[in-house]
Amino acid sequence: MIGQARFAASLLVRDRPLLRDYARFFVAGRKAQTPPRRRPQAGAITIDAALELVTAEVGAWTYGAAYDALRERELSERAHYGGGAKMSGDSALGRFVYAVVRARRPDVVIETGVATGVTSAHILAALADNEHGELHSVDLPPTDMLRLNLVGAAIPEELKGRWHYHWGSATRLLEKILGDARGRRVFVHDSDHSYSHMAWEIETAWRHLSAQDVIVCDDVDFHEAFSDTARALGGEPILVQQAEDAGTTGFLLRV
Repeated sequence: MIGQARFAASLLVRDRPLLRDYARFFVAGRKAQTPPRRRPQAGAITIDAALELVTAEVGAWTYGAAYDALRERELSERAHYGGGAKMSGDSALGRFVYAVVRARRPDVVIETGVATGVTSAHILAALADNEHGELHSVDLPPTDMLRLNLVGAAIPEELKGRWHYHWGSATRLLEKILGDARGRRVFVHDSDHSYSHMAWEIETAWRHLSAQDVIVCDDVDFHEAFSDTARALGGEPILVQQAEDAGTTGFLLRV
């Protein structure tokens, strides 16, 4: 409690909009909420089929040196920590996002939600192997992650040169970041997975993206927000099974 009070006092002095973001975050966390349950997703394809789809719909791609180094680091950490490594996210999701970024060769990738940065690391590896592009991450991490210095801990230092971290809520920051982005783009949702917020992020990204830009949405199996919103916008939602976790990832090509 004392630590949170000090944290709030520091934000009151240096960043009041961020303090308001955290105030809303804590209020929402204290509300009685039914924990979401994952639902079986009929028609979800395997990661191997999804990688073939990326090649067919977005473009040809290959694994590069930055991905190989990231994979070696991940395996090393998993062995060292007995499976509880900082790189503990679903590797299939990382591979899928890596393939999308390699194939699309975006000028800008925008993601919401960072946590330890497993997905961010795969995006940055793809940008490094492309030798082109920047990643803008919008993130409002829990204070415990800040205290333990875990935010982005999975991102190798050598990949951070293309990374721009925006500390704050997506509802406050995302619209401007998307509006400022130019050229080919990829958008990745991995923040608040409530129906209303996921739908809002997809709608907001769709409005700013151009034809052949890509939306990737993690954990779409809590409800139907991804599929409902994609179809309402005239898109065709594709569902991808994660290999190691129980979740499902959404893929949407902007038309």
